[in-house]
Amino acid sequence: MDRRRIPGPETSVSPIIERSEDAKETPTLGEGDKRHDGRKVEDIRPIFLKTGLITQANGSAYIELCETKIACAIYGPRQTKLPAFSGKGNLNCDFKFASFSCAKRRSNHRDPQEKEFSQLLYEALVPSLRLDLLPKSTIDVYVSVIQNDGTASCLAAAITCASMALTDAGIEMVDQVAACAASYINDEIFIDGDFFEEQRESGSIVLSYMPSLNEITHIIQSGEVDVATTSQAVELCVDVCSKIYSVMRHSLLEPVKKQ
Repeated sequence: MDRRRIPGPETSVSPIIERSEDAKETPTLGEGDKRHDGRKVEDIRPIFLKTGLITQANGSAYIELCETKIACAIYGPRQTKLPAFSGKGNLNCDFKFASFSCAKRRSNHRDPQEKEFSQLLYEALVPSLRLDLLPKSTIDVYVSVIQNDGTASCLAAAITCASMALTDAGIEMVDQVAACAASYINDEIFIDGDFFEEQRESGSIVLSYMPSLNEITHIIQSGEVDVATTSQAVELCVDVCSKIYSVMRHSLLEPVKKQ
């Protein structure tokens, strides 16, 4: 008998583990072609959007889509401490999941996914900013995910929230950026998929769009999808971004009307 180890019981029972493969067999559409939360495939979750919540920042915004909650803070423009003169301003983006925001606890250190999302956030926002008016200046964008309910939709919400925070900071822009995500599930396009639907998707798309200029600033797609489905998803996302843009405008004008 090994006295250095505590012997286990003579009889044991295997633990019950939920397998993602079994979950994927669950149907995604119920009666009347409704999703599990009652939405249709082209519907987005209700949006709550507010600016100016972080008083220490030059600009801030908070967005909430049911179980997805994101805050963004803007600091700057401030002088860049570089020896060489820069004719255009610099944009630094930092995307971070809170350690408690996901189903599996995340590390406090930045992981590769957060670094990738920081770069995607930068690419989506830069076309909308007049950085040529801010020589030798730096703008810092900090996005914090408080609760994550779908990774692709979380990235899209972060882009929308960051654009609102930049507007609140008074940064000159050519237009605001609204973003939308869609999931490909069983040959259907599910707009604004949540974590439940994300486990069943074969691919996803995130589109960033400037509605006033009718220009796409950034688009990223994952999964193996045919061209026709991708074109349909892009059209649906553009329509949804226009709806999100109206919510963004209303959130900006509401404090002014109260005054």
